[in-house]
Amino acid sequence: MRCVTWAFDGGAAVSIPGTDLTPLGGGGRSRGAANQAMVSAAGIGKRAAALVLVADRDPVVRELEAHFLGEAGFAVEFADDGPSALERALQIQPDIVVTEVLLPQLDGLTLCRRLKAEPATRDVPVVVFSVLAAGERAREAGAAAFLSKPLAEQVLVETIRAVLAKRKDGMEVVELRREASA
Repeated sequence: MRCVTWAFDGGAAVSIPGTDLTPLGGGGRSRGAANQAMVSAAGIGKRAAALVLVADRDPVVRELEAHFLGEAGFAVEFADDGPSALERALQIQPDIVVTEVLLPQLDGLTLCRRLKAEPATRDVPVVVFSVLAAGERAREAGAAAFLSKPLAEQVLVETIRAVLAKRKDGMEVVELRREASA
C-alpha cells in the first residue's frame, strides 16, 4: 500500500520518519469515549492538548481515530457529516480539522473551503483524506495536507504533528510519500 500526503512547510522539508519529501510546485457527533479522547500533551495554544476535530462518516473509523489520536496525545472531537463539522469547528475553534472527502450533506472539500472563508476558522489547518485521487482539489480548497486512504496511523499522527508544528511558519506545499509494508 502507498500512502501519499502533502503538507505546507515554509520551504524546508517536513521531517517525518519513513517518508520522502518532494516539492509539489506552485450530524451529529459520536457519543461516549470516542467523542473526546483527552490525553495530556505539550501545550499548543491555550489547551493542554491540541484539539483535533475529525469529520468522518464511519463510526468504526471514528473509534479507531479516537484511539490512536488519543494515544498520541491529542484531544479529539468528532462530526459525522459536513454541516455538523462546520458548526462544531465554529463552536470549539480546534487546532486542526481532519476530514474525509466523502462526507454526507457537505463534502470535505466544500467543508474546507467554508472553513477557510470564515474569519473564525480561516487559520485552522485542514487535513483532507480520501480513497479518491483528490490531492490537487484538496490543495485548491485550502487544505494543509492530503492523505490517501486507507489511513496509516503513524502517517496521520505525524502529518497532524508536522502541520501543527509548521503552522506558524511561512507555507509552501510539499509532498510526502511513504511506502507501507503490506
